[in-house]
Amino acid sequence: MRLLTGITYSVLLILFAFRAEAQIQSPGYRAEFGGIVKTGTQKPFWLISNRGGRYHPDNSSLFGGLYIGSEVERQNDLFKPAEDTVRKLQVDYGVEVFNRYNGDYDFQLQQYYADVSWWYFNFHTGARRETFGNQYNPLSGGSLLYSDNARPIPKIALSSDYIPVPFSKGYIEFKGYLSHGWFEKDRYTESPFFHHKNVYVQVGGDFPLNAHYGFHHYAMWGGFSPEYGQITDGWNAYKKIFIAENGDEESAPEAEVINALGNHLGSRNFGLDYRAEDFELQLYWQTIFEDGSGKRWRNIEDGLWGLVYENQKKNNKPLVEGALYEFLHTTDQSGEVHEIDGKIVGGNDNYFNNYLYQSGWTVNSYTIGTPMITSPVIQQKSSGQTMINNKIIAHHLGIKGWLMDNLYYRALMTYSINYGTNAKPFEPTKEEYSVLTEFNYQLPDHPTWQLKMKLAADFGDMYGKNFGVFFGVVNRNF
Repeated sequence: MRLLTGITYSVLLILFAFRAEAQIQSPGYRAEFGGIVKTGTQKPFWLISNRGGRYHPDNSSLFGGLYIGSEVERQNDLFKPAEDTVRKLQVDYGVEVFNRYNGDYDFQLQQYYADVSWWYFNFHTGARRETFGNQYNPLSGGSLLYSDNARPIPKIALSSDYIPVPFSKGYIEFKGYLSHGWFEKDRYTESPFFHHKNVYVQVGGDFPLNAHYGFHHYAMWGGFSPEYGQITDGWNAYKKIFIAENGDEESAPEAEVINALGNHLGSRNFGLDYRAEDFELQLYWQTIFEDGSGKRWRNIEDGLWGLVYENQKKNNKPLVEGALYEFLHTTDQSGEVHEIDGKIVGGNDNYFNNYLYQSGWTVNSYTIGTPMITSPVIQQKSSGQTMINNKIIAHHLGIKGWLMDNLYYRALMTYSINYGTNAKPFEPTKEEYSVLTEFNYQLPDHPTWQLKMKLAADFGDMYGKNFGVFFGVVNRNF
């Protein structure tokens, strides 16, 4: 973490040294305070999920947060990211602190980052809220592997926007991403590293129908294990992580020699986008794999599918601005058995769990990927070490729009069937309905002020019967 902090400070100093040359926006702020009142065993699912790990499931609570930086507008729930564009040298930066009170104060340094963008390329250092995947973020239940459910991972990253292939006249484009990050120390295997790369290709250009394909590779590696001690790291280990190669016999645990060094996850993202004059339709599919059987499509039944309608009328705040249906399936897992009589058959992929990294695919016990795979902090009410529910079938609906010029709404409804894990199945299975309705009201005479309210509820056997009210006041200046 000292290395990351040093890099961040160095970048900021360099950037401010040539402020006259670059587009560096003066800092603004976004302040928010409010509370959550709940009845039942915990806060409702959609009041704590995909919120950057901000809210704990227990107890009614109060909270307050302050963001200072160049991207105040991006911190707004109503923010729409711009299309990828060719840019002059541009700098973005920000710091966000957040404090919640659940009987005890919990201070969080939620974001701290500096980004440099030039032409098609971007350099990032620090921790920033982000998601990866081709899902429709305003209404989605969350990316399959990297949603906004957990606190941001500090990292350094190089990436690009879509770049036209030479001589293709913009009908074929590609983009890529590569990062190195640091997980928190307080987990079963302490302070492992984070690796992520992806590459996307898009075809279609200015045709109404575009298609895209993306490949994501994530890995958790290194760290200090209470059972095995220091896990091999360094440049030679990084090269093996990069290509998912087996570990060395003299330096890695036996299972890391038989299998790839580190804990690897991946996803293939497929998508079709149809643009008409007044609307856009999006269709996407995200696969998941954690081992060779998944890469060989043995778990092809598992994945996330989405269908989106988005209103594209200009200068209009329609009643229905966007609508979404998603289907999530993670029960196949290449079969229920990984080995028979010592022979590896490749089943029981056991998503987001790992024998060496027993805190799983989490940050501070919040799932990094889809929150439908239950975060340990929700079911175990503490810093649990494993995912107890990663076999799920879920249907998810979302809709958003405007009731008046200054009154925005969003509604989510999710029905899930939860099977537990192959090792410890739920008997019987647990069904759950989770719903959310939220309203954002911007004061007409005071446009920098916004009032927020969310009503949410759970009904079922997975999370119990819960009801909650979120209320908040936001002031921003940019």
